[in-house]
Amino acid sequence: MHKNKIKSSLETKILIRGVDLWNADSERNRVDVLVQNGIVESISEDLSKSYPPDAYLIDGNGLVLMPAGVDAQVHLRVPGQPHKETASSGLWAAVAGGVGALLTMPNTHPVLDRVSVLELARREINGPAAETGVQVLFSAAMTIGQKGRECVDFEALARAGVSAFTDDGVGVADDQVMENVLRGAARTGLPLLQHAEVPGHGGVLAAGPVQSRLGGVAYPEAAEFDMVKRDLDLLNKVPEARYHVLHVSSAKTIDLVKKARQAGLSVSCEVSPHHLFFTAEDIDRENSSFKMNPPIRSAEDRARLQSALENGDCDFMATDHAPHEAAVKTVNFKTSAFGTTGLETSLRVLIWLWQKGKLSSSRLVQTWATNPARFLGVANQFGNIAEGRPFNAVICDVRVTDRLVLASDFVGLSSNSCFVNARLPGRVVATILGSNVHVIS
Repeated sequence: MHKNKIKSSLETKILIRGVDLWNADSERNRVDVLVQNGIVESISEDLSKSYPPDAYLIDGNGLVLMPAGVDAQVHLRVPGQPHKETASSGLWAAVAGGVGALLTMPNTHPVLDRVSVLELARREINGPAAETGVQVLFSAAMTIGQKGRECVDFEALARAGVSAFTDDGVGVADDQVMENVLRGAARTGLPLLQHAEVPGHGGVLAAGPVQSRLGGVAYPEAAEFDMVKRDLDLLNKVPEARYHVLHVSSAKTIDLVKKARQAGLSVSCEVSPHHLFFTAEDIDRENSSFKMNPPIRSAEDRARLQSALENGDCDFMATDHAPHEAAVKTVNFKTSAFGTTGLETSLRVLIWLWQKGKLSSSRLVQTWATNPARFLGVANQFGNIAEGRPFNAVICDVRVTDRLVLASDFVGLSSNSCFVNARLPGRVVATILGSNVHVIS
């Protein structure tokens, strides 16, 4: 872990001068922002105004200040997988990427399917969370052991403080079990996050040049949208449930979600940065970090996902950050583990879309911070920078042109990123979470 890339300090008074402020509903140029004890005291366009002389000063000239990211799908690997990620390495990776809050997935060792495992995970995370200022929210499994056969105790886990339920990594295949899951989660009011994948397809990559060279079955898009279609039919029986589709990869899935919303169902979805940036034509056959689930698909799918993020058909971006040790991310795509990291590059993908005119500044903030904060119930702390509110923010340079992403750039424990050797614009300058100031070199 290259934590030496981050210089951290605790500051009771912070002054950011002459910065451009992006919120979901506004954009203000060259303002001063004064923060005291982690709360925004004032936002002023009067740059000649006098401020406390002992404030920690940040020159914001030419930079953008926006709410810190809220990532609703992160494999923090806690508890039980320190060879992939530790609580400390994962949260410092979040800081390096400008992320201030995250929802961690339950496919851990043991699976987070009961309150005792939740308590174990919390004990591991408390120290690094206090050190970094990153807020960690927990999802619990939908079924015992993520085996798709028996529901967890939804009420007990909700009382213990989980924020969502998911068997991420495995779709719940049995129709009756999924209906029971919908009914159980509906009693708590918490969202269900579905990894939509009908099992048994045998695919590794979507149809494309590298898949063709590898041979074997292509990973069909029907594996995703057929499960979503089944789930939406079940949701009609349990309309009070909140249903969310993780890491959408297919244009047809977006169409299903849109139609369900128009019918009045509580349905939402997210897209991951790698599905926004790459197509099947871009896959590097020497980099098995391009093997993720669901896979990167066609240029047409990518274009639909990009437009859906801008027009609201897709609610927000989430990374599906999935760190792995090198031993399971070999060059052999057929045997390599699924997954790519994403915490440290996700904001730069959104900046890339903004630079290309495919995402407005307001929509960037919505999909990066405001919408996932509302979805996870932390909008009182994240997603907006305003006087009187907690200050959780990222300062970035959105003007920086494309530069090469190197494995040595990463702060996290694992560097299995499909963005290695890609070119991304933008740069995170600092992540400030309350009184925790982290300057990234």
